Amino acid sequence: MRILEADHFKLDAGGPMFDVLYTNGTIHTQDPRRPMAKALGVHQGRIICLDDQVETRHFAQVVDLGGASVVPGFNDAHLHLTFIGDALRQVDLRPQAVKTMDELLAAVDSAAREASDGAWVIGTGYDQNFLGDAHPTALALDAVSHGHPVFLWHVSRHMAVANTHAFERSGYPERRNVPVPDGGAVPKDSAGLALGLLQETARSLVLDHIPAKTIEDVAELVAAGSQEMLKLGVTSITEPGVGAPDHIGQSTVDLAGYQLARERGQLGVRATLMPYLTTLHPLDTDKVDGHTRYGLDLGLRSGLGDDFLRLGPTKVLSDGSLIGRSAFMCCDYAIDEGNRGLLQFPEDTLREKLIGAHLAGWQLAVHAIGDAALDVVMDIVAEAQSLLPRTDARHRIEHASMASDAQIARMVQLGLVPVPQGRFIHELGDGVATALGAERQPLAYRVKSFLDAGLVIPGSTDAPVVSADPILNIASLVQRTTQGGAPFTDSEKLTVAQAVHAYTVGSAYAVHEEHYKGKLVPGQLADFVVLSQDLYEIDAEQIAETRVQATVVGGALVYGDL
Repeated sequence: MRILEADHFKLDAGGPMFDVLYTNGTIHTQDPRRPMAKALGVHQGRIICLDDQVETRHFAQVVDLGGASVVPGFNDAHLHLTFIGDALRQVDLRPQAVKTMDELLAAVDSAAREASDGAWVIGTGYDQNFLGDAHPTALALDAVSHGHPVFLWHVSRHMAVANTHAFERSGYPERRNVPVPDGGAVPKDSAGLALGLLQETARSLVLDHIPAKTIEDVAELVAAGSQEMLKLGVTSITEPGVGAPDHIGQSTVDLAGYQLARERGQLGVRATLMPYLTTLHPLDTDKVDGHTRYGLDLGLRSGLGDDFLRLGPTKVLSDGSLIGRSAFMCCDYAIDEGNRGLLQFPEDTLREKLIGAHLAGWQLAVHAIGDAALDVVMDIVAEAQSLLPRTDARHRIEHASMASDAQIARMVQLGLVPVPQGRFIHELGDGVATALGAERQPLAYRVKSFLDAGLVIPGSTDAPVVSADPILNIASLVQRTTQGGAPFTDSEKLTVAQAVHAYTVGSAYAVHEEHYKGKLVPGQLADFVVLSQDLYEIDAEQIAETRVQATVVGGALVYGDL
């Protein structure tokens, strides 16, 4: 479809020809050629004009914004929408909900008392850094489980804790003879009994025995998550890892669940989905220098779909988390001598599948948090590009939480897109600073260094790991203080303009969508947010106080009042 500039429309003297004109706003367009506007016209979901390019009389509806500040719809480049929907049903164990281990156990006790016979009790969001640096144990959970199997997600979702009944449901009576899979860990006591903690790939030992989500279940989670995001001004998301419940997906039918939600009108946000790498399989096509191409059936790959639901990159975890001290590092963690984390997959397996996906045309999105993991991933990407050079592939490094100057320079050379989460600084920063120590902490959660090197960064939260609120994320990118009030590398602070650009244009760029999303200019999608105050004009300390007054998707009001 060819979108014409408004000046090219021929208008007759009759009635309205176009849908709606939003006027009297302070509109930050994100277009450097025309950064500000006071009005924008919408027709069939797209912006057709700014300011007075088309006369008011040609619109069927005129909406006065009352001078309010407007930015493009926030686009979270790495957010688990279905897990946000799921968390609404689970026991809230985040630090703001439970302050001590006793409070955590009390919350589980209450949920178990109310659960139906035989039901699993699932909790989410606990952080051992707020619980005396201790994880819940199976025995402690047994005492409050009332006979139910219990499974508690760590805030990072890279580990979880299960009680004895959960282990028994999974085939390990009394927590005996629990295997340790590659890329995982199962701490045990002196008698060889699992203590309850399941790290990285070991989560699947119990997770695989929790009843699988159906298409209907996934659709309901999409609907619930969408409503939560629209309240926050998020109009687009990229969900990483769908289709692989043994890693980070909900179900093998995740995509069907999204389709069902869309058919019902319940997919409120535009969604780009990242199939997990293990959902890809060898394709019956010619090999490239001995390497097999990897893809989905029929050779499907990144880019299939439309502006509301499409396939994005393929996602894989290469390592663990900083907060869980399982990210693959070049050096020992400061408070955990001998621990450098681990790779989730053997390096040869990562190499085979990532190169195969690149050869089949996929954009890659590789979770690499530790600096050692980053080196492994960049070596693989460099080899893939040497086998089949692809211009503008935009392979992504999810999180890129530890990076030296030399590694950043290599990212530039390889054309990579780092995908950082500013809100990690506030909610996880104190624990990360302790884990890394003062000497290595400045290498964590870099963002301005990426921009200064010429890289494009998107905005994202990895919610529900931390808050999905983009306003809070922007505040963290600008202020860079931890929950405990400590500064976290002031030299990496962004300006408001840089943070908003990341959350709009940068996020669209990260999935090859910038040609129709991210700016408020003619031809682009009419997705925008009306704010209670102008982020560009207030002090940094006031950013977090900003509220979303209205969210508009495709020119239609979907949340709030205007």
